[in-house]
Amino acid sequence: MAKSDPTKTITERLAALRGTVRWNPRREEILQDLRALLATVDESCLEALRGQYAERMQKAGPASRYKYLDVVFHTLQKLLLARQLGLHEGPPRRVLDIGTGGGHLPFVCRFYGHQAVGIDVKDAFYDGLAACLGVPRIVVRVEAQTPLPDLGGRFDVITACDIAFNEKREGKTRGLFWSAADWQFFLNDLAAHQLRTPGTIYLKLNKEARGRLLGVDHRAYSREALALAARNGAEVSRWRGTIRFTFAAPCGIR
Repeated sequence: MAKSDPTKTITERLAALRGTVRWNPRREEILQDLRALLATVDESCLEALRGQYAERMQKAGPASRYKYLDVVFHTLQKLLLARQLGLHEGPPRRVLDIGTGGGHLPFVCRFYGHQAVGIDVKDAFYDGLAACLGVPRIVVRVEAQTPLPDLGGRFDVITACDIAFNEKREGKTRGLFWSAADWQFFLNDLAAHQLRTPGTIYLKLNKEARGRLLGVDHRAYSREALALAARNGAEVSRWRGTIRFTFAAPCGIR
């Protein structure tokens, strides 16, 4: 299942599962968990939401937020991430998902017995999708040089995937992104006020507009974020734009 298709029902998407996660040695176990998760989705709610946004979905590009209506595809992606982070086994943990969108990761975390808190900006579409999955969303906007509020205690795992909150929007001006100092403030705030140790912070960046090169729009993952993370001992993939901090004890980001 290489691509998302938000126009299909859960049943139709499940029929396309053959060959998915083909090379994973836990393939059958993963697909069994996925089917169990999807059995809890309110399909009538999902179909109503799909109908409500059908016209906008047709006009929107494939990368628009409406892609998340394909709950089979996006739940699978979060299920694989949860396993990568070790959340499919072990004791119950507290998980913070920053920029949760429709709540696919909290949906998976709850299935594995964890308490998950998903935060994001106010958005009626995402509210509707989270309702179909049966997970709450807390409205919190992440802004540069601004600490997150108290979210009811510390977390064992903090995630932020396909990050968009690092784009600064000053009036109608776009294309300005966080500096190294902004990333340092954000990570220090998480480590000092939100994370329990031992604990994990996992970030998956979006590519940023970096101007034009030979007449073509150039996009790349934040060099500032990746360099800062690597300098502070995080596991970094410059190719995938991922950052994983593992803290054994409280530690500042320099």
